[in-house]
Amino acid sequence: MMKSIKKEMMNVLDARSTWFVGVDTHKHQHTAVAIDAFHQPHLCITFSTQPEQFPALLKRIEDEVPQGFTLVFGLEDTQGLGRSLAQWLVDQGLSVREVNPVYTSRERARGPGPDKSDSLDAQAIAEVLYRKWSQLPELRPNDRVQALKHLVATREQLVRQRTMVKNQLHSQLHQQYPGYEKFFSDSFGVAARAFFSRFPSPGHLRNYGVKRLGAFLKRQAGNLGEKKARRILQQVNKLSPKDEASRALDGLIPTLIDLLGQLDSHVKEIRRRMKRHLRKSPYQLHTMPGLGTVLAATMEAEIGDIGRFRGADQLARYAGIAPAEDSSGHRSRRRHRPHGRRQLNKAFYLLALGQIKGYSNGRWGNPEARRYYERKLAEGKTPKHALRCLMRRLVDIIYAMMRDRSVYRMPVDMPSGEGEEGAAERNESPDVASPHASVVAHNAINLAEP
Repeated sequence: MMKSIKKEMMNVLDARSTWFVGVDTHKHQHTAVAIDAFHQPHLCITFSTQPEQFPALLKRIEDEVPQGFTLVFGLEDTQGLGRSLAQWLVDQGLSVREVNPVYTSRERARGPGPDKSDSLDAQAIAEVLYRKWSQLPELRPNDRVQALKHLVATREQLVRQRTMVKNQLHSQLHQQYPGYEKFFSDSFGVAARAFFSRFPSPGHLRNYGVKRLGAFLKRQAGNLGEKKARRILQQVNKLSPKDEASRALDGLIPTLIDLLGQLDSHVKEIRRRMKRHLRKSPYQLHTMPGLGTVLAATMEAEIGDIGRFRGADQLARYAGIAPAEDSSGHRSRRRHRPHGRRQLNKAFYLLALGQIKGYSNGRWGNPEARRYYERKLAEGKTPKHALRCLMRRLVDIIYAMMRDRSVYRMPVDMPSGEGEEGAAERNESPDVASPHASVVAHNAINLAEP
């Protein structure tokens, strides 16, 4: 019989008595391949994605696996097409690891030929599972995290659609009103949308004078009136001739403006739903300066259960923030390459920008982060490299906050005359010492880099 894998032994396996099962997931069918420690494939099974078929799959594998052996599974798409299978396997007490598709692609490239099939992909996943078992994140399904994933992905798509609509409007408004950007401070604000929807071309202003147009604008925004109306009327030719293209745009511009309003409403509604889910979260990421609802939801959706990461270093690699080694011969160096979870990488990038952002009142998003960033610049690093360093430190802080379920608190000022060096001599944090591990979350940004 198959031996179940204990929680405390998740990262310690006897490879000689383990079968590694890689599953290539698709919409209508999955393919599973099991290999042993000698990289020998033992079975290849193609099965339906219907959950009622999963017990038969597991029984068939258990009938083949030698007595006393352990089964472990690896899937690429644990949150999409493979989610139902991954959830079912975890419910059966089996260990499931999330395999990065980049690893699978590299493993497939090791083969002697260009062949590609579902069985070869599943075997490549199994090989990655064997080679990188201890490095792969353990799958711990969470319905709240899955809900956040859906919300984040849908919002991202809606924002892209909104950007496309705005670009279309820019193009069409320019044909109707050359120089329209000077009409309003925000070409897509409430007053601007109302104006262009009511007057999609200069011909619609033919019966409007300064007072009448000023009254229309004032109804849209109280700070607008005849002065703005006079400036607009001076820049348009109400008697410009109309052609077929212009008449077509007369109907399209109001339609696009209406669509833009709908997209805005949907994006706002998704943000409200994100807030409701974040209120149920055990984490308190929103307490960090610059980390709003959308970024907090993105991080929780991408990271999931923080317990599946052994440390901040693994989280940094998962996010594609840790540099990759690029050494040869006597040359030893590290490079940053676009790898890892790009959405999570983008979230840390935006968080870092928000931390060092300056405001008109002379304050910074996070003074401690700004000092860290400027210190890196003083060391000779480029702004881009300094920002990467800050991103890496923010990974430490986010990891500690999630691990300890702690809030972010700005570091307390040190006594005069004492800095990092003096505190280091006493083997203490340069800020307030605390026996609780969450002090890392509060002060990690001040610590010297490892």
